Amino acid sequence: MRFHWETLAEDAAIVKSGNPLFQRWSCGNTKRIKPGDRAFLVKLGRETPRGIFASGVVVSVPYEDTHWDKEKAKNGKTALFVDVRIDVLLNPHSERILSYSTLKKPPLDKMHWKIQKSGVRIHDEVATELERVWSKLVGKETTVTFPEEIDETGTYPEGAVKRVSVNAYERNAQARQRCIEHYGAQCIVCGFDFGETYGEVGDGFIHVHHLREISEIGEEYEVDPIRDLVPVCPNCHAIIHRRKPAYTVEEVKAFIYRHRAKEDGG
Repeated sequence: MRFHWETLAEDAAIVKSGNPLFQRWSCGNTKRIKPGDRAFLVKLGRETPRGIFASGVVVSVPYEDTHWDKEKAKNGKTALFVDVRIDVLLNPHSERILSYSTLKKPPLDKMHWKIQKSGVRIHDEVATELERVWSKLVGKETTVTFPEEIDETGTYPEGAVKRVSVNAYERNAQARQRCIEHYGAQCIVCGFDFGETYGEVGDGFIHVHHLREISEIGEEYEVDPIRDLVPVCPNCHAIIHRRKPAYTVEEVKAFIYRHRAKEDGG
């Protein structure tokens, strides 16, 4: 970690409360990272403690953006990033992290942890052991659930505003199902259908995007599954939330159209 995380304590509290937190992480020069890959953040440098203090799942392909170093950014430099959905975030100043001394023990010592760049692949044998000791440290299995896939009971009221990086309202499973029944399980942006691509295992699978911005909703309200929700594939969903405020469905459709037109020479 080579940057100062100004909101670390606050963000750690968000993750502990069970709310989703998305962050942009530098991935060095590698473009081999893909959505679904596991990611870990290691704190190095002279200041102790040193070690792994965060983990998550990659939710985007690598993309180029303004460099994270302010001086390099001023000179027009760029860097590669991926968006990560954080499942564990420990505060090194107040919590026990996976120490560097533990990382030097077999078989974790097969990995060179004093890494000078981001985006380095962890070997399979090391990754398996890392997941084991990491889960033991944090006291839970580090699995990921997207906000629109959280099971809930009751009718359609939604509320409980929380500070998160995507939709801040607890999802209602019944509302989600009504949305899919109305629109179908195809992405409303690009038309992707998991069932057509993956067969039976993909039938009916889709993300659901909440169209209303958090700032527009100040209190509990009745969600309309047809007016407020739309089905989107994970890729389009990630692009929608690449910006705050989020891109609209129409804007992302336009991105696709312009890119295809450019490729076709139009």
